[in-house]
Amino acid sequence: LAQAQAYLLKEISLLDVEKPNIRKFCTLVKTKLEEYDSSNLSELEQIELDISYQEVEEFQKKWTTFKAKGLGANLKSFRNAMTLGKLDVANQERGLTLSTVHTMKGLEKDIVFLIGMCDGVFPDYRATNKRDLNEEKNNAFVAVTRAKRWLYVSYPQYRMMPWGSSKYHHISRFIDSLPTEPMLQN
Repeated sequence: LAQAQAYLLKEISLLDVEKPNIRKFCTLVKTKLEEYDSSNLSELEQIELDISYQEVEEFQKKWTTFKAKGLGANLKSFRNAMTLGKLDVANQERGLTLSTVHTMKGLEKDIVFLIGMCDGVFPDYRATNKRDLNEEKNNAFVAVTRAKRWLYVSYPQYRMMPWGSSKYHHISRFIDSLPTEPMLQN
C-alpha cells in the first residue's frame, strides 16, 4: 500500500497547477487502486482502500461541478470554491448566498436582490471610457439574469461616504434598460 501511495504522490506532484487534467488524473488513480492486490490486506486496510476510491470519485464529481459552474480552471480556484462551499449541493440549496456579480456568473437563484444600483456604484465611478462602461453593463446584465423567479432592485438616494459626509446618488443608468413588466418563461 505504501508503494502505491508513493506512486500517487509522485503523480500529484506532476499535475499542472494552472491547467490540470483532473479527469485523466482521477482515472489513473482509480485504475491504480483497482489494480492493487488487496488479497494480502487486513480488513482495516481494505476499508481504507475502498474509502480512498470513493474519495477520488467524490473529488472528480466536485471538479466536474466546479468546471460546469464556470468557477475557474486551476487548482487554486478549485480549492477556494471548495473552501467557500460552492461545490456542496446541500449548501447551495438552503439559506442565503451573499455574492458579487462576478462570482454569480453561471449560477441562478429563485430570488435575487440587486442592491446599490446607483451611478458611482453600478457602473463603478472608475468606469470612464466606453469599454469599461460596456463591461459594467454586461455585468449588470449578468446580475439581472441570475434571478429565476423574482428580482428586487434597490439603490440608495443618499450614501454616507467614507470621509463622513452624505452624498446624493442618482439611480443607475442601467435601470432604464430593465423591463418593467414581469418576464414569464415557459
